[in-house]
Amino acid sequence: MEYERDVLRGIRDFAAKEPTWLIRLEPPGRALAHFLREWRPHGVLFQAAGLSPAALKAVKSGPWPALHVSDATAAVAGVPCVGMDNAAIGRMAATYFLERRYRHFAFVGIAAAGFSERRGLAFSEALIAAGHEIDRFELPESRSSSETESALRQWLMSLEKPCALFATHDECSLRLATLCRDADIGIPEDIALLGVDNDTLICELAWPKLSSIAVPSRRVGFEAARQLKRILAGEAVDGAKPSLLLAPSRVITRHSTDEHRTDDELVNRALAYLRDRIRGGINVDELARGIGASRRLIERRFRLTLGRTPLEEIQRTRIDRAKSLLLESDDSLGAIASQCGCADASQLVLRFRRATGQTPGEFRSRMKSGNRNPAP
Repeated sequence: MEYERDVLRGIRDFAAKEPTWLIRLEPPGRALAHFLREWRPHGVLFQAAGLSPAALKAVKSGPWPALHVSDATAAVAGVPCVGMDNAAIGRMAATYFLERRYRHFAFVGIAAAGFSERRGLAFSEALIAAGHEIDRFELPESRSSSETESALRQWLMSLEKPCALFATHDECSLRLATLCRDADIGIPEDIALLGVDNDTLICELAWPKLSSIAVPSRRVGFEAARQLKRILAGEAVDGAKPSLLLAPSRVITRHSTDEHRTDDELVNRALAYLRDRIRGGINVDELARGIGASRRLIERRFRLTLGRTPLEEIQRTRIDRAKSLLLESDDSLGAIASQCGCADASQLVLRFRRATGQTPGEFRSRMKSGNRNPAP
């Protein structure tokens, strides 16, 4: 999938700067141990998922240094790792849904998969700390049977709605979207669906388009290769703990979660009106007129429901829109400013720095470092 391909691209990016490196991609299989004995690599970057116990033993016990390109698990104890901070991914999902004022939550994970377990646990802990309960469904590691599909469909139908559902990755999210459509469950009206990896082929071909947590998968590969170079150069590495866990980048909002839910329908109408008109430079008075309410009324209802003023919500929506455009396009700051309700690029820079502590250019460079070579 796209995550693994991006990790490989990151490895390739680093290797391109190392004239003595020769990379060979070897898929898992019965002949892996034989291949390693014959080819005798100087170092191995590997992912434990998909490797048989015998193959994993061959990778770990050879005379070469081996580095796991994923989160640490019991299967790779003692081996240095570079991977995603899966707990941070779970917390980001919880924060995203809590900010949208959902009260019912669910998680779908993969049984016996360490990365999925950590994402689900952190998601649950953050929600429990906020006073909420969570429903869970664990899918088998192997291809699901018709019985599993039926049970999953029934579980989706049984969830108290509207429900915020976190899927452990985009493949899982796509599967859930299909089942919801078959069961006449509305997305995002009944279930708001969020996945992980931002696999654009999956997310943007699906209907509705799927929201996802973007992760710096390319940087995982780059940093893993850089760490391997250090090991080959004789630097000591502590294999008892992960070498590096990278935080997720941000949530890419698409149709599957693009609906704010509150208990106040006036606020809901105002939020929808605001999102539709943010590029026009809307102000609080225009927002109030647009939904047929007084400024004083929406000021009070926003404070009670969201804990912020309409002006603060306008500014937050404008900055969120700017962040999306900075990461999903190569548009100039002037073009982005015009789509966020800013008069020009200088006004965008001023507002963005005030809200985030950095310029739009600094934000774009830092957040895109997961898809480009980090500085050496």
